[in-house]
This record gives sequence, structure tokens and C-alpha cells, in this order.
Amino acid sequence: MNENPNAFKNFINKVVTKKIADAIHGQYPAFNSKKFLLLNRELEKFELKQRVKLVTHHLNLNLDLPYPEALEVLVKAMENGHLKGFELWPFSEFISQFGLDHFDLSLKALYRMTERFTAEFAIRPYLLKNHKRVLKFFTKWAKDKNVHVRRWVSEGSRPLLPWGERIPLFVLDPTHTLFLLDQLKYDEELYVRKSVANHLNDISKNHPQVVINLLRLWEEDTPTAHKEKMEWIKRHALRTLIKKGDKNALKIMGVTGKPNISISKISTNKSLFNLHDYLIFGFQVESESKRSQKLVVDYVIDFMKSNGKMGRKVFKLKTLELKPGEKRVFQKKHSLKPITTMKYYSGTHHLMIQINGEIMGQESFYLEI
Repeated sequence: MNENPNAFKNFINKVVTKKIADAIHGQYPAFNSKKFLLLNRELEKFELKQRVKLVTHHLNLNLDLPYPEALEVLVKAMENGHLKGFELWPFSEFISQFGLDHFDLSLKALYRMTERFTAEFAIRPYLLKNHKRVLKFFTKWAKDKNVHVRRWVSEGSRPLLPWGERIPLFVLDPTHTLFLLDQLKYDEELYVRKSVANHLNDISKNHPQVVINLLRLWEEDTPTAHKEKMEWIKRHALRTLIKKGDKNALKIMGVTGKPNISISKISTNKSLFNLHDYLIFGFQVESESKRSQKLVVDYVIDFMKSNGKMGRKVFKLKTLELKPGEKRVFQKKHSLKPITTMKYYSGTHHLMIQINGEIMGQESFYLEI
């Protein structure tokens, strides 16, 4: 099978390790680049995170310096060697693994690095060791002029950060970080506001009422100039709850009660599918109300699991205002291509249309693996 050159793991490759070695050697001539690059013998057999840890391990072996001096070399190598993006992940991982006894020094280095590559993963061990100390820094950095730093404040403190170490205290009690989100909610950069919404979405998985109460409070206090920003945050912060049909979340989005509509039979492009096919489906929604209705339209697929039971997944489709008597036609193309987070099995699958949390129509199809 041909290797995918665009696979995540290839963000750390032999060209990158050579660039790292050259950048460090330029700041610390005693660095043995040849010995360091022996790691390339093992590199290709690993996935991305394992590659990062391998490079970090060899950095530690070959930077034969006390931590503060090694850190200074890495920061200078970053700045003068023009390293950026994934090239810097081993540097932040080095700080994550070896810098906890030099807390403030390490956080200040991560601050400088996060302008070039996010330190959201590297900050997690520091939050686990002393969250109050980190949050004191984050309170100041939430007002930083650099957008990457401001986004780091929200993203780095997420309770359930993907790929990141879980912060049990924040999962148990999300109120620790809400004051940071409050500072960032009107940020001019969507990049930052998106992180705020994702942070709230994390919280909603274990504490839905905390998020609902906070958004109600924010909504009441939002000036007219920021209304559009708040609507965006609400929509994305509540996406998990809305997919579940949570009535309180739907109410915040202006959706109340069962939709007064009729839905035509769902049509699909075929009934028998193979892996890598596209499921193309369509349906029509018609208002039966004398008033306009806000509709949150999703589609649901019940996937066959390995044990013969069904596993349900909800996908976003559209949020819209439906006028009295209005008809809307929907069409969607859904890929059945294998992905890392989903394994397919042969069997009958069910496609459903969910509107305002209510299942309104269903069609079955067979997937042959």
C-alpha cells in the first residue's frame, strides 16, 4: 500500500530533524548533530506523537546542559533558526517533560514559542502541577496583543483538549476557567472565539447547565455591537447539546416546542453502498405553521457496530428560519470513506432526519465492506 505523503506523521520527517539539528548547532556548537540524527533510523515506523517524543528524547540525550541553559539554546534556535509550526513541537514537548522544576522560566519560554506553534499540549503538565500559578499567567496573557497567545489561554485550559492530557480538576469543576473565557468572548479574532466555543462545548459534556446558565448571562449583558459574535459562540458552544436534542440548549437558540412541519420521504442515491462510496440524500420540509419557525436541522446515522448493535452519530446540517407555508429542499453528500475515528462494518444502517431534537423521518441502506 502506498504511503500517504500528507499523513500527519510526516509533519516530523528527516528534513525537519536536520533543520532542528542545524538550528541548535548554530546556537550551541558542542551539539553533536550527527549523533542526534541517528534517531532517523527509527523515525519512519512511528506516528506523529511518537515521532515528537522520539525527537524530544534525543534532544534530551544530546543537549548535555542544565535545563535553564538547554532551554535558552532551544529558544534561540527557534528564533534564529526560523523554526515554526510542527518543527517546534519537540521543543515544547521538551519543556513539557523536563521543565516543571523551573515553572516560571518554562512558562515564559512557552509564551515565546506559542507565537510560532501552539503550546496547548505542553501547558497541561503545568496545570496539573499548579493550576493556580498557570491561571495567574493566563489572566495577564488573555489581554496579550498576539492572537496566538490569547487563543492559547482558552485552548490550553480546555478540560477535554483533543490529543492533550486531561485536567481532572477542570473536568470536575469547570468554574476554574470561566473567568478566562469571559475575558475572551468578544475577541476580534474568530480564531480566539472559536476556542472559547470549543472550551464551552467541552464543559457541556459533563456540566450542561453550567454552560447554559453562563450563555444566558452573557446574552443578557452583550452589547448590540457584539450580538453577532455571541450568536456564533452560542451556536458552536451548544452543538453537542443540540445534537442530543437538549431542550434548554435549543431554547437558548430560539427553538421552542416540536416543529410544526411535514417532511417528505427521504430519498437516497442508492440502497446498497460500498466503502468509499458517497451517500447522497435529499428531503423536503414544509411549514404547517402560521408563524415563522426556527429550525435546527441535523441528520443522524445509525452505524452497524462489530457486536451487531447500532451506534448513533449526529451530523450538523443547517439552522434556518422557516416562514409560514414555506418549503425547503435539502440535499447532502456524505462520504463513507474510512477515517481514523470510525470503523465501518457490513450491515443495514439507518439514516434519519432530526429537526429541533426530534426524529422526523428515516430511510435504511446497506453497507457492504
